[in-house]
Amino acid sequence: MKKIGIFLVCALLFTLTSCDNEPLEDDFPENGETSCTVAVAETTQAAINFSVANVDTYTQLCTAYRNALIAQSQICGDDDGSLDLIVSGLGDCSQVVIDDCESATAIVVATQQAFDNATDANFTSFCNAYKTALENQILICGDDNDNIQSIIDSLGDCTQTTLEVEISVVAGGLREFDMVNVVVEGNLLKVTGETSGPNDYMVYFEIAMSETGVDVINPTFELTLISTFFPSTQGFEDFTSNITVNTDGTLTGTFSGTVTNADGGDLSLTSGMINITY
Repeated sequence: MKKIGIFLVCALLFTLTSCDNEPLEDDFPENGETSCTVAVAETTQAAINFSVANVDTYTQLCTAYRNALIAQSQICGDDDGSLDLIVSGLGDCSQVVIDDCESATAIVVATQQAFDNATDANFTSFCNAYKTALENQILICGDDNDNIQSIIDSLGDCTQTTLEVEISVVAGGLREFDMVNVVVEGNLLKVTGETSGPNDYMVYFEIAMSETGVDVINPTFELTLISTFFPSTQGFEDFTSNITVNTDGTLTGTFSGTVTNADGGDLSLTSGMINITY
């Protein structure tokens, strides 16, 4: 199901290349984690408002959502380019024909963005908005092979289930990896964390049993969002980690700092937490 959601995002961005693409600002102000959390919350609320846009309110709500995305990028950063892609896809928000397939798909992308960043408090409302947008997309665009319906079915009744989030990090928004698998090979632990939401986010690292200390997971650490990032050692806010507990089926630690992808794009991580029981 996760790959279908990613396909919808990519399809939208591919079909809107004729829209005005306005790049996000490169100079991001240095704001604290609290400011970033507020910016993410405002973006998700703007996305929910946009999900119920009609002919009369489309431009206003689209513009508000677009501005919230830009503000989030300036405050939190957007090193993986995901916010910029959505802004580019929205264009100048002048398209107000709600029964157009591209507009319906744009609203799906908006509500999916909100749902991907949902918290326990707003999970149900964001999920229902995402479902409504998907149902509207089926009515307007059709649904070959029932791919969209499959996503709707996977959302169920939008009741939040209690998940044990064992790995989390703030990277342009809170990323929670609630599906964690630990493979034991001899004296080595191979840890993979994935999200149960409709995306392909993943974190991976290896560590020897009973090993603790600073930066012991760094050589094998990988974070996959839109692309795969690795620890940066360029001398500016370098990636660091600290495993404090590694015994009796429990692995606890923290991580933060800069990671970089194969193209040299940097991403700043904060508040990385590891709290695994296996």
